[in-house]
Amino acid sequence: MWYNKVRNFRTMKLSRIFSFLLIVAALVTAGFGCKGLSTAQQQAIAPLTLEYWTVFDDVDALQKEINTFRANHPYITVNVRQLRAEELYPRLVEALSEDHGPDIISVQNRRLGEFISKLAPMPSTVLDTTEVIEKGQFSSNVIVNSQTVPTVSLAQLDSEYIKTVGSDVVRGGQIFGLPLSIDMMAVFYNKDLLDRSGVAQPPTDWTSFQEAVKKITKYDKRTGKLMQYGTAFGTGTNISGSDDLLYVLFKQSGLDFVDRNGQAVFNRLGQRTVDVLNFYTDFANPSRDTYSWSEDAGDAFENFVAGRVGFFFGYSYHLPLINARAPQMEVRILPLFQLNSDSPVNVANYWIQSVTAKSKHQNEAWLLVNFLTHSKATKDYLNQTNRPTALRAYIADQKNKPELAPFIDQILIAQNWYKGRDYMAALKAVQDMISQWLSPIPENSRQQEWQANILNQTAAKINQTF
Repeated sequence: MWYNKVRNFRTMKLSRIFSFLLIVAALVTAGFGCKGLSTAQQQAIAPLTLEYWTVFDDVDALQKEINTFRANHPYITVNVRQLRAEELYPRLVEALSEDHGPDIISVQNRRLGEFISKLAPMPSTVLDTTEVIEKGQFSSNVIVNSQTVPTVSLAQLDSEYIKTVGSDVVRGGQIFGLPLSIDMMAVFYNKDLLDRSGVAQPPTDWTSFQEAVKKITKYDKRTGKLMQYGTAFGTGTNISGSDDLLYVLFKQSGLDFVDRNGQAVFNRLGQRTVDVLNFYTDFANPSRDTYSWSEDAGDAFENFVAGRVGFFFGYSYHLPLINARAPQMEVRILPLFQLNSDSPVNVANYWIQSVTAKSKHQNEAWLLVNFLTHSKATKDYLNQTNRPTALRAYIADQKNKPELAPFIDQILIAQNWYKGRDYMAALKAVQDMISQWLSPIPENSRQQEWQANILNQTAAKINQTF
């Protein structure tokens, strides 16, 4: 009998413990639901997914900042997809036609006019609904708060961002996106190649650059062909940014490449245009003493990372690519050479984060874009990627970083030369012009008339894209 009493006592005790555990579990589990939330609150945190298409932006760094955003917005899932630049537009058109396109898309500043009909303007405010779980000892509560927050205004765009951003992203008085970072041109050089060629000090201007290029360039004595390139300069299709280089040379010479409306006007400048084009193409002209590059040399970047080019004109995004492809190279960076140090010129080439007009979640998409491009997340992203800032507030700090200083030194004067509807067509027109300029003058043709015809045709092709 005493044995049965003990067994019954133990059974009752275990039953009470089990019941207590069930109650605790019920309390804890109840805290993770939406108990106590109003219908409006539950609707505000209904799960949704944003599709984010990007190209050159560092996806790992971007994802890290998105995760920070999601800490207070766990109901928002963000799928980041990286595409090649050349496939972005056709993929977007295809996806939008089938109503499953992205919500957020990175658009090159030169191509905003091409994408503009498919984008939504930034609203003046967005609704920011946060979801925070407060955990207690036995329960957890879901705290939902909604507030209207302002986005970047036109006045802020003018005061807080470098000048080119406002002129690029504003169309018809509305903002169509914001950059995570910005980029401009600088001069990369292979220090070991300069040393072996007897160039003790890197050039500081175009004249000393020409002299250094002559020392670095090597020819095959038997064939006369180039074996080592002093620089990748003077051609069109095999140089990334050949259009930017021409724009810079025109502006540094005090000449307009395009007018304030974006229309090409270089064909109206007569001999001055000829002089600029001759200076540029002389580096790819076998009859000139600065001959150091050619149209059949292959891609400029590939030759540089292979150690066959002394000077390479590129953007900040090239540096991590160079370090990855040629870790043994002693690469150095110089600010872009200037003709007149009192009136410096550089060119802006970067990506804008925009929201598509067909997005079903435009409020949340703009909320994320605003967070990434205009908050502490922007600074964190810049620190991770080592990209030049588009925000004036971070310029002073970046000037102290050796790898960024050559870009930051000229960031305030960087400008975008193209604002039409078809940048790729305009780029091809410039590249074709350079190739024609390098080709022999046809028989029975007068040089001046032939050159004028090339310039007029090129300007017309560019202006047709507006």
